[in-house]
Amino acid sequence: MRDLRPPKLRVVVDGQVVYGALVVPEEGDLEAHFARFGGPSRLEGWLLERLALLEERFPGAREVELLGVWAGNPPRLEVIARVRPRSPSP
Repeated sequence: MRDLRPPKLRVVVDGQVVYGALVVPEEGDLEAHFARFGGPSRLEGWLLERLALLEERFPGAREVELLGVWAGNPPRLEVIARVRPRSPSP
């Protein structure tokens, strides 16, 4: 995510959009928020916090996709990460 720097994320769980345009905070904003209120001070911590919320809300999810969203008509979407459970070993 750091290299691509999407301004927003679209989160798709099992083919259903659960966040259409989640704003990705800047590192400086996270650090300032942390200094004043606590919470994650880095992008990794912010993302882990969001993923933990998804895990709580969708405990049986089979696939989660994070797509970067850039402005445009239509908006440009690019897959940043896709997570699926591992298949059981034979």
